[in-house]
Amino acid sequence: MKKSTSQRQNNEFIKSIRKAVPNHCSNCGHKYTEKDLTLIQKDDYTAVLHLTCGSCKESYLINVVSPLGTLQGSSRMPLKIDISSAKEAKKFIGKTPVSSDDVLNAHEYLREIKLGKDLKELARGKIKSL
Repeated sequence: MKKSTSQRQNNEFIKSIRKAVPNHCSNCGHKYTEKDLTLIQKDDYTAVLHLTCGSCKESYLINVVSPLGTLQGSSRMPLKIDISSAKEAKKFIGKTPVSSDDVLNAHEYLREIKLGKDLKELARGKIKSL
């Protein structure tokens, strides 16, 4: 099966920046491979990659800055959250953040739940509002 042009370009990009990303996991020392890197988002100036250790599964987001096609630098952020896969990271990157009003509305909504069965039915989509 042939790889698409965009997939080939993504793989070429990952190879080109490979020296700018860590070689070993800072948690367990395992050596990274290109398979451990996934391109999440890229534009003309920056790229976001997801890096997962093949051994201990420690996950990172890598931010690469490359204006005009020249690599200027990168930074790595550990993901100490429940988003551990590149697929899941793609789902949330670029989305509108949750506002304080959203949190307050959810709190008010959930405050009305009195029984555990109400919460289970809400999770299953059987209850739209209380």
